Amino acid sequence: MISRVLEYADEWKMLPDRGVVLVCVSGGADSMCLLEVMRHISYSRGFELVAAHYNHGLRGEESDRDETFVMNICQEHGIQFYSDRGDVLAYSKKNKTGVEETAREMRYSFFYELASKVYASRIATAHTINDNTETMLLNFVRGAGGHGMAGIPPVRNEIIRPLLCVSREDVMSFIAERKIPYVEDSTNKLDIYARNKIRHNVVPVLEELNPRFNEAAFSSARLFRADEEFIGDIADLFIQDCCVGHTATAADLAVLPFSVSSRVIRKIHAASAPDAPSLSYKNVNDVLDLCAGDNPSQSLSLPGMVVYREYERVIFDAEPKLSDTQFAPVYPLVGDSSIILALGLKIACKSVVYDDSIKPDATFSTFLFKSVDLCGRITVRPRREGDTIRQKGLKGTKTLKKLFIEKRIPVRKRAFIPVICDDEGVLGIYGIGVSDRAIPEPGDLTVSVKFEEIQ
Repeated sequence: MISRVLEYADEWKMLPDRGVVLVCVSGGADSMCLLEVMRHISYSRGFELVAAHYNHGLRGEESDRDETFVMNICQEHGIQFYSDRGDVLAYSKKNKTGVEETAREMRYSFFYELASKVYASRIATAHTINDNTETMLLNFVRGAGGHGMAGIPPVRNEIIRPLLCVSREDVMSFIAERKIPYVEDSTNKLDIYARNKIRHNVVPVLEELNPRFNEAAFSSARLFRADEEFIGDIADLFIQDCCVGHTATAADLAVLPFSVSSRVIRKIHAASAPDAPSLSYKNVNDVLDLCAGDNPSQSLSLPGMVVYREYERVIFDAEPKLSDTQFAPVYPLVGDSSIILALGLKIACKSVVYDDSIKPDATFSTFLFKSVDLCGRITVRPRREGDTIRQKGLKGTKTLKKLFIEKRIPVRKRAFIPVICDDEGVLGIYGIGVSDRAIPEPGDLTVSVKFEEIQ
């Protein structure tokens, strides 16, 4: 057992040559086997063991018994022991999450925090071949692809699974041979959790068809994992060569094979919104439909983010979409200045006499309006439906909507482009153009409206 685990651990480069390895110990047979195996390996490899136990509080006195049991075993072997506990049921109810999911989240949160505290470079868990089989079947039931069917990864960041190469039967033989004590979790015998139903009702039937079903599933997981890594590398190359930040060219993404495009989308989503739930098959297809569609300004919501089609590009934006209420109108007064905080802009308004020394502003950040041609007060506001402008030097009146389309301004940004108006209509558009109305001549008293970015 020990030599087989060591060979597997070396294959996946699991173990450090020195430092600390945190071993997660529930007190059950698998984790007690792991503790014993890692204890012996640590002698030859030179790393230190620290044991961690999380009390979920789900089984009352039995949960407390397990914690005490692990603590006593660790004291007997001179292994540092740490434990923590939490009310899984209360947390699950409050956050409307499943009990199994909540327990795992709370448990791993403790393990990561403790690993940081004790400077552990690895966190070892006691998953076996049987756990891998159950995970694959659970993922299959949920409609998983290659990633889910690859089962439990031997290594994921700091997490290592040294026992993933051995079966539960191997574990029981090992602890019987070495007379290693362990405790039983009474809920393991109950079909109250999905994993238990798979373990008690599904796996036995599959083992009737193939007595070595667990080993077969383990081999399949290896094949899925190899395919997943290869296609994932292709997706990484596409992101590296064809994506800018969290954006991609819609046409390029749409014509990729689905096996690659789906992974590109998932990888960009994970990078943009790392705390969001992973994407479903439908989510991925919705993004691809957006890429292949004719609408150049479409958007859709994904877990933790919004995806926008902005003409030829598709943008994954983890920031919440701004609403029109975040850009309230301001009313610049001559001799005063105003701030549009949501846009990071300062507006200075003053009265000047126009002369030939004042050059037209090609960036449309400074506007000059003939005072006597202004109607009512000046307002800087977002675009409104029906707004039109007759631009200086161009014929005909055009709606701002059409102008923005011509300028290829994304829909989500149009509401945040300042429009300068008076009571008669649009006078100018920040960064875009100026109306042919209220154009000053040399010697005219003029109102200057100047936009500056707030530093």
